[in-house]
Amino acid sequence: MTHTYSERKGLTYVSICHGLLHVLELTYGVVLVSIADDLGVTFLVMGIIANVFGFAYGLTALPVGVLADRASESRLLGICAIGMGIAAVVVSLAQGAVSLGIGLCVLGIALGLFHPVGSAFVSRTATNTGIGFAYLGVGGNLGLALGPIMAGAIASGFGWRIAYATFAVPCVILGLLFLRLPARHKAVAAKADIVSDTGSDSLRPYIVPLGLVLLVTVMIGLVYRGVVTFLPSYLSGQEGLSIAGLDPVMLAGSFTTVALLFGVAGQFVGGYLSDRHRREAIALVSSAVSVPALLAVWYFGGVALLGAAAAFAFFHFMSQPVFNALIADYSPDRWRGRMYGIYFFCAFGVGSFSASLLGFVVESYGVETVFLVCAGIAALAAVFTIPLLARAIRKSTLHRDAGVGQA
Repeated sequence: MTHTYSERKGLTYVSICHGLLHVLELTYGVVLVSIADDLGVTFLVMGIIANVFGFAYGLTALPVGVLADRASESRLLGICAIGMGIAAVVVSLAQGAVSLGIGLCVLGIALGLFHPVGSAFVSRTATNTGIGFAYLGVGGNLGLALGPIMAGAIASGFGWRIAYATFAVPCVILGLLFLRLPARHKAVAAKADIVSDTGSDSLRPYIVPLGLVLLVTVMIGLVYRGVVTFLPSYLSGQEGLSIAGLDPVMLAGSFTTVALLFGVAGQFVGGYLSDRHRREAIALVSSAVSVPALLAVWYFGGVALLGAAAAFAFFHFMSQPVFNALIADYSPDRWRGRMYGIYFFCAFGVGSFSASLLGFVVESYGVETVFLVCAGIAALAAVFTIPLLARAIRKSTLHRDAGVGQA
């Protein structure tokens, strides 16, 4: 009973941490206009700062996957949560673009600790790994969906600085709770006897599909960072969505939450389908359908715009469990942790550069043009998914023909 309680406590902590991570990740986009007005900086500068934040977030994943195999996951998660809280306070005290950038860079590093370490923690803590990862996913999805409305509500009533400072409190408390957990550690050597499903430890047979998966991941990451950075600002300026008496920041957070709630459903659908159908085909569908959804966000206004944003969120987040599974499909077991580190770097680190690019687009052509550019990037992602699907079909056909021949 004690073991079960300890296990549930650990899973609860890591799931809450996942939710807080995404709350802090999306807060910047919600309060972006307020920060720009308060500090007197342009959207281009705000986009560059978002780039710094996102790159630090993604870059941290590269070394952390190795570190998670050599140190206590609970200690690392404690450092992650406390670091998130301290960085949030630094951001709340920013007096200019430089101090804001430093605070968000530190926040990005703290957030970047989580995904490789949190995944290792769940895999080594949960008796039923599938249920453990389900809890982890629910926590993150709730943070994604509820973060914007929470940040918008606090910022509209008390200002953007108080929003960041408020979220710092549960982060520090959670970090201290992590440090009270038993220090678990499993060395790399403990898995030395594990080989891939194919019996090969070499990456050579997987180079082409892995390269395609990572290339598409970069493009999806570019779209993700651009949308979460600028969608709240775009929604807050829509006259057709304005409600008398409500602050624009509050509206931005509320409408973004409505859209991202559909992403929660998309995650579950993507996970369900990826266990029952060809994953490469689902990846192609999710990328392809994102294109008209983004074009609709660019073209329409009012309620139709909100519906288009919800459709985009559904299909975009539907792809996440699919690509997570594809990384496992195309990497030997002994390389899997490192490949996930590279995967998160591609998604969050390289993808962060869209914030600078799209900050320039906003300054030059207006915020609505962001979604036209993102539609073009999503179309490229769909194009590069086609050879991945063709390769999977070809290999499946060869295996089937070989089976028939042997029969």
